Amino acid sequence: MRSCNLTHSLVLALCLTGLASARTLTRRDATFDWMNLTASTNLTLSPCYDIFQCARLTVPLQYSNASAGEAEIALVVLPANVSHDDPAYLGPLLFNPGGPGGSGVDAVVENAPVFQAVLGANFDVVGFDPRGVGHSTPALAFFESPAEALAFFAPYPLDANESASSLGRIVASAHLLDDLARARGGAIAESVSTPAVARDMLAITRAFGREKLSYYGVSYGSVLGATFAAMFPDNVGRLAIDGVANAHEWYQGDYFTKDSLTDADAALEDIYAACTAAGPPACPIFERTPALVRARVDRLVARVRAAPVPVFNASAAPPFAVADAALVVGQLLNVVGAPYGGARPFAEAVVALERGDGAPMVAGSTQALLAGLDTCAAASVPFAVGFIDVEAPIICGDSVVDTVKTLEEAGKEYEAMLEISDLATAWYPTTQGPCTGWTIRAKDRMNGSFETNTSFPLLIIGNTHDPRTPIANAHNMSSGFAGSVVLQQNSTGHTSQAGFSACTALALNAYFNNGTLPAPGTVCQTEDEIFGGATDSALRTRGLKRRDSGWPRGLRRAGL
Repeated sequence: MRSCNLTHSLVLALCLTGLASARTLTRRDATFDWMNLTASTNLTLSPCYDIFQCARLTVPLQYSNASAGEAEIALVVLPANVSHDDPAYLGPLLFNPGGPGGSGVDAVVENAPVFQAVLGANFDVVGFDPRGVGHSTPALAFFESPAEALAFFAPYPLDANESASSLGRIVASAHLLDDLARARGGAIAESVSTPAVARDMLAITRAFGREKLSYYGVSYGSVLGATFAAMFPDNVGRLAIDGVANAHEWYQGDYFTKDSLTDADAALEDIYAACTAAGPPACPIFERTPALVRARVDRLVARVRAAPVPVFNASAAPPFAVADAALVVGQLLNVVGAPYGGARPFAEAVVALERGDGAPMVAGSTQALLAGLDTCAAASVPFAVGFIDVEAPIICGDSVVDTVKTLEEAGKEYEAMLEISDLATAWYPTTQGPCTGWTIRAKDRMNGSFETNTSFPLLIIGNTHDPRTPIANAHNMSSGFAGSVVLQQNSTGHTSQAGFSACTALALNAYFNNGTLPAPGTVCQTEDEIFGGATDSALRTRGLKRRDSGWPRGLRRAGL
């Protein structure tokens, strides 16, 4: 259990007694007690969250070692509109929102209408928290209190160029996190691998009385989906992956250094070009050319690197912060992932910071989220933040090769990322950096091939310019899965969910409900504009919730 789960996103953390999430939680989240549900190897569903059903499914902690104990997987079900004995019932459709460490339970609860409209009302839409994550137990949790977590994370560099010692501190912190995990949760840390979660998905599917998986996974969820297809090719019913990571490199421990930022600079240029095209006042940092917009942002980064801006707000918790280069670059990295909702608020924050007001830039930043640990009270220990302490055991533990690096080796690794994109300064500390000291390896390992025939072909989706999972990855993975089709969404941002496309929504609906794949070479356009939406902070929401960027309106227009 954890009382604060903070992620490097653009939304503020909400700290509650006993449970919190980086997304905005509903009141019922705070009152529903998952521990009141009896875990079982059978699927025993109970009413929860008003219109949903919940269960805790018992699975082996380690499939390779029956004596290791058990894990309980929390899952929430948005019931189909037809009964299970109706011939029209299509079974469970599982969803993973990425991360690693994202809560499928929270994602489905928050986005239920969209899921049902896009994926189909004849499915039970199932959100599950992967082992070690969210409401599933045992949890990946190594700190004894929020204060201890704050002591660890407060000095952690969020920009590898922050100082001469930043890279060294990242490497040192990686070793410390490994030591902490070994001392307080080694058995759990070696039991949360992607292949183990893939086996859990088969167990969930079978608990519904089915043998073939229906699944939609985004970002890291693409690695999970590809892993399932490789391990259980004969158990693929309908499987769509979106925002695709190169799973070959993922298991070699070098995905983030090789491929992840390939299109990051192109995505950034799209934002600057959109600013110039939109003009003032739609884009507050308007200049006559994209190059001048870039130069304006770069000047601000250089200025606050030399002279950080103090931010004081007596009503905030904590009431103080500093707007520095690490903050701006970190927020920029977030914006290229969600430009249709985030570019305009970021541009407004740039203007404010130019005037000496750093509060808008601080709002929702990783720095603010981590500083918020000071106001959180742990309901139980051990305690997890949900930052690199949850991600490292999965990202680094999945690797079949040793990821531990000396400082010199880490420096070369980091320089290789910088050659791809300057945004690596903020990307390295939260992705590859923690692996430089991580020695724990997963007990349940990958057993399968990414070159295989599946019982039904995969739908693979990629954006034209995705700053974290380039479109080339979609084609790479598709080449190994016979009959799979790549759908390209002509948009910027991370996964097709970054901007609404009626074409993509219809393709997903047709695939899951009719088994119809789009024609090879299909390119879907997006209806969203980077500087064409509202400026409300709700635009900073992650995942499928897009109140202000056209999702509900677009779904109606698409006839869903």
